Amino acid sequence: MKKLKHIFPLLIPVLLTVAACKKDKGNYDYLQLSTYFVDSTSIPKQVVVKQNDQYNLAPVYTGQAADADLAYEWKLVTAGSVPDPVTGKFYEKQVGITKDLSYKVTETPGDYILVLYVSDKKHGGVTQMFKIPFNISSYASPGWMVLHGNSTECDISILVNNKVNTLVPAGTDYVQNNVFFETNGKKIEGEGAAISYMNNHWVDVFTKNNTGGYRVSGNDLRILNTYSDMFISPMPASDVQYQGYGVWVTNQLLVNKGDLYFTPQANPNGYNKYGVKCFGEDYYAAPFIGTIFNYSYYGVIYDAQNKRFLYIDFNRTVKKFKASGATAAFDMNNTGKEMVYAEHGFDSRWFCVMQNEGNTASRELFVSKFNVADDGNRAVARYDIHNGTDLPNAKYFAFGNRGNIMYYATDTKIYQSNYSGDLSSTLRLDISNNWPGYTITQMKLFKVTNHASDGRILFLGLYNAATSEGILLQMDVNEVSGVIDSIKAYPGFGKITGMGYKVK
Repeated sequence: MKKLKHIFPLLIPVLLTVAACKKDKGNYDYLQLSTYFVDSTSIPKQVVVKQNDQYNLAPVYTGQAADADLAYEWKLVTAGSVPDPVTGKFYEKQVGITKDLSYKVTETPGDYILVLYVSDKKHGGVTQMFKIPFNISSYASPGWMVLHGNSTECDISILVNNKVNTLVPAGTDYVQNNVFFETNGKKIEGEGAAISYMNNHWVDVFTKNNTGGYRVSGNDLRILNTYSDMFISPMPASDVQYQGYGVWVTNQLLVNKGDLYFTPQANPNGYNKYGVKCFGEDYYAAPFIGTIFNYSYYGVIYDAQNKRFLYIDFNRTVKKFKASGATAAFDMNNTGKEMVYAEHGFDSRWFCVMQNEGNTASRELFVSKFNVADDGNRAVARYDIHNGTDLPNAKYFAFGNRGNIMYYATDTKIYQSNYSGDLSSTLRLDISNNWPGYTITQMKLFKVTNHASDGRILFLGLYNAATSEGILLQMDVNEVSGVIDSIKAYPGFGKITGMGYKVK
């Protein structure tokens, strides 16, 4: 009996190991087994493919068992512990039973695990197993979307490299050209105005003509709706005049012909259309939207008609801000200025370039912050930046979110304003040195929370009117100092008029 008492504990690990081998294959919370049939170094650590790609994998076998004795099974299963929100089930599909895998990827874009079982039939079904993280991206690649074309038509191309899409292998660097045309068999009618990815839903592309643009699939950019049909009551062409767009979480705000529209988008399998415009105050909205949310504001606009800031609440009612408090930097209800540009930036503030009507030499920077309910002091700063070099000629602006960064661009030069210091400006780039004949048509900072490149890439669109050729510049910048570290040029575009990040 004493001998048995000593032997029994030694048997427990063996029995547990045997039990683990017999465990149901539907449970994917298992340990990687040591290499026996397959050389583990021949198995990739991670796979990234696009929907509709043909994926091939040929593991290197060790020869420790005869081929005739081995059985193979490849499965694609759900990554994580949350079932599909539609079916309520975990995804599990056998994709191969041969030694090597050759599989056309048809699954919905998302994160999966590719599982390989290799079993020795001759020796009691001993099995070696590998789990490979398997990310399926949409046919329209995740990356930096570029809206480009001419005055009558445009298309969407996507820049893909490891700096904008960290899932792709280092060294990946290409442009997926004209995806809209490839999918829909036609160009987008009209000159491009803006493009935006709606998280886990779709892409909205806007134009400057009276067609307004489209809502397209986030997977392949296939047309879902026309601009007119984004509204409960389809908008007649005579009223279509896209001006501005903003989004927070799954809520969309749109400015059309001076009117603000709002709609929530909580359903991942459908969409809500815009209803009537937001009412409450008489206004004509400038084409910029503040989208910081704190249960008090569902959106902030600038009323170009009455020279004031307004906001909408959870009832979609347009309201005035309270009278200025003791620390207000300016009067939110009466600025006497016109809005030139506005964008969220450092410290979650809304930076607004303002000027006296028609007077570009009078430019100032008005800064608001909406982190608390209106207390009369949401106007937090005001800077007189009008002495900045070439500032009256600036057409494009970009504000950093990780430091006090403000870039502004003329037709050929990029400057940085030291608005929070001595109000001086520094020339960062003169494109005429390396790209003579080109002018700047777009400028935008890459700002994606928790992304490795957040605030560290400045994208610039260049255009040569004589040759109708466009170039995209990707510039590495220091997110605190604003210094441009390196530049890479991507030719092959038309006139670039909109840019945005596609997450999936």
